[in-house]
Parts: sequence; C-alpha cells; structure tokens
Amino acid sequence: MKTVLFLLLLCPVVAWAQGYKITPEDTDRKHSFLLMRDGSVIRGQIIRQDSSVISVRKRNGDLTFVEADQLVRVSSSQPDVPVSAMAPYTIFVLKDGTQLAGKFVRRDSTMITVRKNNGQLTYFEPELLVRVDSVAARQESADLSAATGRAFANRFSPWLLTGQTAYNAEKGRFYYRNIFLFRNEFQYGITRNWSIGATVNPFFGEFEPKNQARETVLGATVNFNSKLTFPIGEQFRFGVNAVYQPRQKGYYFTLSEQVVLQGLMSFGSSERNATLGYGMRIYPGTALANKVSFISADVMHKVSRNLTVLSDNTFYLNPNLVSTSAELSVALRFDRRRHAFDLGALALVQPKYLYGPGIYPVTNQTYAYFSPYVAYNLIIGRN
Repeated sequence: MKTVLFLLLLCPVVAWAQGYKITPEDTDRKHSFLLMRDGSVIRGQIIRQDSSVISVRKRNGDLTFVEADQLVRVSSSQPDVPVSAMAPYTIFVLKDGTQLAGKFVRRDSTMITVRKNNGQLTYFEPELLVRVDSVAARQESADLSAATGRAFANRFSPWLLTGQTAYNAEKGRFYYRNIFLFRNEFQYGITRNWSIGATVNPFFGEFEPKNQARETVLGATVNFNSKLTFPIGEQFRFGVNAVYQPRQKGYYFTLSEQVVLQGLMSFGSSERNATLGYGMRIYPGTALANKVSFISADVMHKVSRNLTVLSDNTFYLNPNLVSTSAELSVALRFDRRRHAFDLGALALVQPKYLYGPGIYPVTNQTYAYFSPYVAYNLIIGRN
C-alpha cells in the first residue's frame, strides 16, 4: 500500500521533470525559436515559466502560452524541421473562412475546444463550424492556401431568396441585403437563436393583396420581423418567423396592415439543407377573408467551394384570396468571405377564373409570369 501511495505521489513529479526547463539565457534573449512536438515553430520573447506553462510574447505583441511538455527545444536561430517530424493534425474551417489547425480536445453544448499547433487552447461555438479537414502532414500556410484555393462558406444561411430558413443570423453581426437595387433588408443576431430585422423599400411597395398595384415612392413600405430558432440534434432545426407590416398609404393605393406567422423546419447543415414551412398571412383590418395560409418548400445546397444553389418555393392553399397559386424561384449564390451575390429567376403562378351565368367559375386557367432576380448580401461586423 505504501508503495502505491509513493508511486502516486511520484507521478506528478516525474511528469513535471519531463517538461522543458527554461534557462536564464532563454529569458534574456529578445527573440527565440520554440520547436514544438507537432513540428510547429513559435518565434518570440520568452517571458517566464510558471510550473508547466511557458509565456511567450510574439512579434506582434500578443502573449501566447505553451505547455512545457509539448516543447522540444529552444534555440536562437530558426530550427530545421524534417518532414518526418511533422505530426498529423486537423483543419477546422469556420463560417467566416478562418482555418484553425490543431487537435480536437472536447465538445460540450456551448463550446468546442481545440489545441492549436502552438499548444494554445482555443474555443469556438459549434454553430460557427463549417467542416473539418484532416491533414496528413503539416504544411506552411502559403502551401495550404495554394492547395485549398479560395474557398468561402455560405454565411447567409438564414436567407433564401424571398423566404427564410430555420438558421439564425450570427450572434452580434448585422446582415444587409439589397434586392433589385431598391428593397433593403436588415437583420441582426441578438443571440445564437434570436434575431430581429426590418425591411425598407423607399421606392416601391409590395404587391397589394387585391389589386396587385405597386406603391409609388410616396408609399414607402416598411415592415419588421423577428425569428426564433432552436437546434434539435446535429441535423435538425426548428424556427418561428414573425413579420409585422403596418398600414401604409401610398399615392394611389393603401397597403393593408398584415401579420405573417410561419413555422420552419430545416434538415441538414447550414450550407446544405432543406426547409419546410407552414405559415399564415393575417389582415387585421379586413372583415372577410382576412387569413391566407401557405406552405413553403426550399432547398439550399453548396455545390462547390464558392457556389450555392437556392430554390425558394411558396404555395398558397387558398389562391382565390390572393390571386396567386405559387411563387417559385431558383438562383445561384456566389459566396465570398463577407458578402455574396445572388442571381436567378422568379416565377409567379396565377389562376384565371372565367365565370358563366352562375356564381361559380366555369373555366380555370393558369398563367406564369417570370422575372430575373438579383441581390447583394453583406455582413457588417468583426470577422
């Protein structure tokens, strides 16, 4: 029993003894090169060593901390690192294009912990992770960029063309979208699951529900929206989107007050997903036929490093109230680091009823109207 206790007490001492010991010569040197076990090299001034942690001030003034047992040696000149000494590691690609090289440590409900190649621990939220790439051998950053090319994530997963997904805007960032040069949409992520926004149309309004006439510049359209989403597992999200449009008077027509409530279900990841939704448009100021129900079926699929295909489709369950059966659309999204361009086509499917002597239509015809779709998306904020 005494032997076991002695070994247990001795283990921390042995582990501490195996760690690298910083000498006064190392701390006196202005610039040192620290060779790590994974083959990475850290350049900076060694400040001090506290137990098993070594503090290093890098050339840009930032402090970094490395574990002594991960350090191989310290030298005054750039060490030669053979390729065989370069250990395998993993690339964690985030939504903003950041690439973190290191090894996975742990994950909980709020954070993913990764030990970078320099021994430093870093943390990020699971929602920010796009993909994980395994690298067989360490490469210099320039070689890695050349190998991977200019790849950008689709950071605008909350937006389709005219509809929404169950994904939320990134926390603490502003989203801006301009459609057809005159429709301006704003979105802000308050938390990881809640965002608010507004739409301002200073030149033209929406289609008026009954006469489909556009408002003039004097009838600027403004509405407000809020979205609440919840992740359920790794591949499923549920969300509720609400839109309020106050009554607005235009030059020729008046735009009725309306409220839109929609439930959303998204399957997949933020870059490759399908979204199903059921919603209702409510016109509080209308006594008759003041509710219009609709369903949506949407697809977002990233097909290459910088290209995403979007399909946004809405089907009205009582088309005679809005004179529209369906709104169909498809577009290509050209992804960049902080912005994206959407280019596609919209289709409006409308029924035409011809009435006979009675009150019921005797002929039902369907017409489709097509128009181009052009939009610009931008993220405002850090990273």
